[in-house]
Amino acid sequence: MRVKWKIALGLYCVAVLYLSSLPAKELPDQTAMVPDKVLHMIEYALMGILAWGAFGTAGGRFPCGLLVFCVCFGIGDECLQDWLDQARDPDVWDAAADAAGAFIGLLLSMVFWKR
Repeated sequence: MRVKWKIALGLYCVAVLYLSSLPAKELPDQTAMVPDKVLHMIEYALMGILAWGAFGTAGGRFPCGLLVFCVCFGIGDECLQDWLDQARDPDVWDAAADAAGAFIGLLLSMVFWKR
């Protein structure tokens, strides 16, 4: 069962990197209706939930390793935007919103998803 979650997490990470590699003008106009930081939080909350599904364990301790993975992935994602030079700039506050979203996703998974 966890194999499906690991595959889903991997595919989700690839999708995040793909969307980050697109120039801003190629993104859907509907994304302007929701604040950028909210989108980042939702995106990484989903990543946290998928990470919990793939690797989370019961035991009452917060999965710091999964949070570190999501945070590092978010920082790498922001750096990728700078390296690709697609008229998108890295933003430390986007990375902070990513980290907050991952924390929320992992916390909700721990509370509501009993293993």
